Amino acid sequence: MIIVTTMVAVTPPPACLSILDDLLDRERSRRFHAGVEAIDPLVAERLMAALPDLQRPPVCVHVAGSEGKTSTTERIGLGLRACGLSVGTYTSPHLRDVRERLRIDGAFPADDELCAAVDVVAAAARELSPSWFEFLTALARVLFVPPRVQAAVWETGLGGRLDATRHLPADLAVITSISLEHTAILGDTLAAIATEKAGILRPGAPVVVSATLPDEARAVLDACAADGGCAVVVADDALDDLDARSVALARAVLATLEERALLPAGAATSEAVEAALTTSRVAGRLHEIDGVLFDGAHTVAAAGLLAAHLARLGAAGRTVGALVFGATSGRDGGAMVAALAATGIPMVLTRAPGERGLDPADLWAACPDATLEADPERALALARRQAGPDALVVVTGSLHLVGLLLPEAPALTEPPSGPAPA
Repeated sequence: MIIVTTMVAVTPPPACLSILDDLLDRERSRRFHAGVEAIDPLVAERLMAALPDLQRPPVCVHVAGSEGKTSTTERIGLGLRACGLSVGTYTSPHLRDVRERLRIDGAFPADDELCAAVDVVAAAARELSPSWFEFLTALARVLFVPPRVQAAVWETGLGGRLDATRHLPADLAVITSISLEHTAILGDTLAAIATEKAGILRPGAPVVVSATLPDEARAVLDACAADGGCAVVVADDALDDLDARSVALARAVLATLEERALLPAGAATSEAVEAALTTSRVAGRLHEIDGVLFDGAHTVAAAGLLAAHLARLGAAGRTVGALVFGATSGRDGGAMVAALAATGIPMVLTRAPGERGLDPADLWAACPDATLEADPERALALARRQAGPDALVVVTGSLHLVGLLLPEAPALTEPPSGPAPA
């Protein structure tokens, strides 16, 4: 069984979510990602404090990182579900529907439940003017409460220290990777970015880190962990494959939760958990549909890992005929294009949707042989023609681009209850 960890709406979002339309959406703001606008961390702190007294789920995990955050968050959630818990997953960005960020056991909240939570957050936010993401984070906190939710997995939006998710409860932190990204906001060195990511550490709570972290970043994390009395657990994920890394990180998280008696003895290594981790595919991440591989490789490091994956496909006899690429501001789009151009696969450069979408002409210097087509749907059609009927086409770069071009997928299937199929 293959588990596709996303939900695509079969009905439109309820009208109550229109409250988000009037809020500042930094995620899609070019000015914010240029470092022009700053986050006031007191807004999220005060918003969370203004919420009613909410019981927290017995198990809470907080995930940050430059690459692999969503895949790791999803797999931790699936693993916890295989342990018998009801799980809320708060992820970002969404691909097609904002409710993807607020799933409980893979499903969107019921409209009445969601609208009741919106009313609670709106009342708490009346004097605070939160941003779009801060409001949504508070919404997740209201929705993910016992007995409906027994475990919550929160994905950081950006960085960690200033992110609204920093004010959510957590028994364990996870750092999936650290590379140069969002440098106008997080800093232009690995040490600076590691400092920001380390902002999700909680005093006395363990932190699971990737074995692939650069030495400069690892030194910062180790120092921050020591200051906070946090045990450092290194995952067995020294792989050049983000998908496989997320599985290894999830295993390490579940094992650590079991050691802390937050999961029953033996739960983390059960056949059901292993099946859930190894048969899952996260939508928009190495996700193939109808001859198109969708992968939101939205950093330079992720683009390099995708290039390595495509090389492995070629070595296995799979023909990759064309790449469609679009990036957003705040990313080093030129370096991402260069990493993918090194594969020798023909490339179509397009514009990612939204205000932050970069003009494909600005990326052309990194791959002068590329074709330019600003319209994403036309770019995909052009790539299909270039590739021919039997070759794979890849859509990559911005997750907003992936979400736009990803066809509607079936609802999330249930995690398997037995061992992974042979």
